[in-house]
Amino acid sequence: MYKIKNWEEFQPPLRPDRNVIWIKLYRKVLDDFDWSNLADSNKATLIELWLLASEDEGNLPAVDEIAFRLRRDKSFINKQLEQLSSFVLRDGSDSSATRQQVGSLEKSRVEIEKSKSRVEIDDGFDLFWKNYPKRIGKGKAQLAWKKHKPDIDEVLKTLFWQLESKEWFNENGKFIPHPTTWINAKRWLDEPTEVQTF
Repeated sequence: MYKIKNWEEFQPPLRPDRNVIWIKLYRKVLDDFDWSNLADSNKATLIELWLLASEDEGNLPAVDEIAFRLRRDKSFINKQLEQLSSFVLRDGSDSSATRQQVGSLEKSRVEIEKSKSRVEIDDGFDLFWKNYPKRIGKGKAQLAWKKHKPDIDEVLKTLFWQLESKEWFNENGKFIPHPTTWINAKRWLDEPTEVQTF
C-alpha cells in the first residue's frame, strides 16, 4: 500500500454531508525543489495520485486499481511510484499486502521471462506518439523507437520546449521533423536554442 506524504496539506475542510471531490494545491509547490526536478509526466501522475488519495484519507489503492483508474499500464505506474518516492510513501502498516504485491510482481516478471510468447510491455512509445505533433509513419517510428530505446521522461521534457519553439511552427508546422527522423537523430538530446518563457 502507498500513502501520500504530508496528506494533511492537500486535505480540504471536511464536511460530513458530502464526499471530498477536490484537493488543495498551494502555489508553494512551484518553489518546491523536489517538484521542480520532476519530469512533466511525473508531475501529471502525481496530481492524479493526489486526487485518487482524496478518496481514502491520503491512502492510495493497490497498483492494479491505480493503473485501471488512470488508464495506464501497471509497469508505468510502478515506475512512476518509484520515481515519486519523495511524495508517495510506502505504507509499512500493511506489510503483508505489500509483500503480496511485491511477490505478485516478481512472479509476473518470472512468467514473462519464461514465456516465449509475445508480451507487450509499455516502452513509452504510445505516450510519445500521442504528444508528437506530426503523426505520420507510425510503423517506422516504432521500429526506430525500439532500436534507440529513448527514456520517455527525457523525450517528453524535450518535446515540451520544442512544441513551444518558433522554428517548429513556422509555415504551419512545415519544419516539424517526421517522427522517425526525430527519433533516429536522437532529438530528445537537443538543448533549447531559444529563451523559453513559461
